[in-house]
Amino acid sequence: FESRFVSIFCFSTTQVVEAAVANSMLWLLVGCVLAVDVGCVWSVATPSETSEDARELGEALEAGDECRAGSSDSGQQSCGLSAVQLRGQRRSHLGTESGYEAAPAHKVGWMQSERCAGTELHELAFVVCPKSLAQLQEVALDRTNPSSPNYRKWLSRTEVSDLTRNEQGLLELRAHLRAHAPEAGILHASRDGDLLRVLAPVATWESLLSTEFFVYKHEEHNSTILRSNNYLLPGALKEHVSGVLQAINFEQFIPTTMPGIDLNTGSRDTQQPFSSASFGWANFTELQASKGPSLVSPTKLRTIYSMPAIAERGSDLAKVQAKTSQVVYGTLSQHWSPSDRTRFEEPFGIPQDNYVKQLKGQTEGFSMSGDAMCRQNPSDCAEANLDVQYMMAMSPWTQIGYWYVPKADEHGMYTFLNDFMAQFVDDDHPPQVISISYGMPEYLVSKSALVLFETLAMKLALQGTTILVASGDDGAASFLARKKLHGEECWSVPLIGLQVSWPSSSHWVTSVGATVGPASGQPEVVCQSNYTGPSTDGEAPLITSGGGYSHKVPKPAWQEGIHNESSRGVPDLSLLGHNFAMVIGGRWRSVDGTSASAPVLGGMLSLINSELIAAGRPTVGFLNPLLYATSSKSIFSDVTEGDNRCASLGAPCCGGYDAGPGWDPVTGLGSIDWQKLRDAIMASQF
Repeated sequence: FESRFVSIFCFSTTQVVEAAVANSMLWLLVGCVLAVDVGCVWSVATPSETSEDARELGEALEAGDECRAGSSDSGQQSCGLSAVQLRGQRRSHLGTESGYEAAPAHKVGWMQSERCAGTELHELAFVVCPKSLAQLQEVALDRTNPSSPNYRKWLSRTEVSDLTRNEQGLLELRAHLRAHAPEAGILHASRDGDLLRVLAPVATWESLLSTEFFVYKHEEHNSTILRSNNYLLPGALKEHVSGVLQAINFEQFIPTTMPGIDLNTGSRDTQQPFSSASFGWANFTELQASKGPSLVSPTKLRTIYSMPAIAERGSDLAKVQAKTSQVVYGTLSQHWSPSDRTRFEEPFGIPQDNYVKQLKGQTEGFSMSGDAMCRQNPSDCAEANLDVQYMMAMSPWTQIGYWYVPKADEHGMYTFLNDFMAQFVDDDHPPQVISISYGMPEYLVSKSALVLFETLAMKLALQGTTILVASGDDGAASFLARKKLHGEECWSVPLIGLQVSWPSSSHWVTSVGATVGPASGQPEVVCQSNYTGPSTDGEAPLITSGGGYSHKVPKPAWQEGIHNESSRGVPDLSLLGHNFAMVIGGRWRSVDGTSASAPVLGGMLSLINSELIAAGRPTVGFLNPLLYATSSKSIFSDVTEGDNRCASLGAPCCGGYDAGPGWDPVTGLGSIDWQKLRDAIMASQF
């Protein structure tokens, strides 16, 4: 399944906006925010420019030339400069101040209407910098470094709070609001003060942030939202506040089909509404007969990855595994079905004693489960069922939770970040493994949102939590490759370049790609939608594994010497992601997706966590530094065949990368052997 915080920031013209609106998208985050310097400084990867580049950019700036879709035969841009570069140069020429963030002139689907009434109430959230970002990073890097004597000596919740809580910053922010925004009321402060939610009249925000708020109306959905085109933090706040959420971001949820499964006929060319008469197979035996040897099941995964047998009910091993915890993330009205889970587990001898815990955060989040919904519309259960069924299948005795954030609306990104913090970061005992099968093209993420997530993920890493994120299902160009502009595909590439998926590109997560082959005894190759070789029994996958290089996250220390780019490369590793057997709406079906790969790895790590806990040792935690260590290279099976040039469903092919020896931006370091990974972790010094 495609990673699905589907969004678009407009870095181009009204035509791009109109074309994007004409194509249905998922979580349409439209606030095109310029990354600027803020109070707590994070290093952000930026493309290098030659003197000739600078000259051309300057000339284009003066002429107002902005790239349109299209490219030359050589593959280079056919215009003076990209929209991103142009706006960056304009910002530089205008001498943009620290603490300034701006939305673009065009917002996808959102049309500016009248000025907001000054008395209308509006909620903003101030992102507060950690007490000492440098110290936080230093400790986190030290505790996750296999060469450090402090490796995996995780901190307690209280110790993390002591390290990060910016009491002085919170006091100054509150004092400034009392003095300059007396009408403002504080709705909620996160436990560590990372986020301060405040409600005030629009006139108050306009005065405080040197801006104007307007009513924006959505062209298709008749919804309205209050937003500004830019804002400037007061000078007194810049040292302690990195940015503001809910000021310049424009979000809207629009449902679309999922590329990893056709819930009707299975054809990549036909995606029709659900029909119970033609949907799926009655049992696993029928599905297996239809799909052939490439069909993936929990039993086959255990064999391929050298995993141990399921622990016997009531055994000491089962009891210690029950002390571990794992969580899958869900949104977009995705339900999981208890009866589907039971039906799925029966053919494979998976114990059904364990149950999925319902999680609820401090925002609107709540778990979604229900058999009736999955039978009425299986597309509302496909992603959630896949994640729950396979994470539990890999480690059935582990405590499991389904963390649900409501379907993305105009507050989608805000809700995700707020609930992620409330549910996990502010918890005394966060889960040991979190698997996320959703994402968005990275350039859509504002710096304020990125800074907040990096801080939250780093805090979880310090407590021994592993975060796994699917790398995406549309190759190197992201889902935007499938959205046409004036009938042209691949329009996004000359404008913004190839795009990795976020939060898969975060420094503090393990990005998981997808492969095919071993299920049918064939060589392991990239899971790509234009492949029809023996590794897939001649049936092309519905998705292409995502990967590439970040435009915003610098190269981590653990990737030094791995590739020549200056930014974070993804994925980190890959597992099978094609032809997974699962139950949806009481019927058996096979699906594709990196969102199959990620929860499988999550279950694998829970088994290793149980052995660590039994030995009185800390949990796995942030995995990447160990994966990239020279001593760990033997745990991987290198994948050297295939590429990620094409989007899901076979087209278009907008460019990408080839798999090759060693790490590559298609399958990462390759696929793992569970036993070897377990041995490497158990052999580490702590």
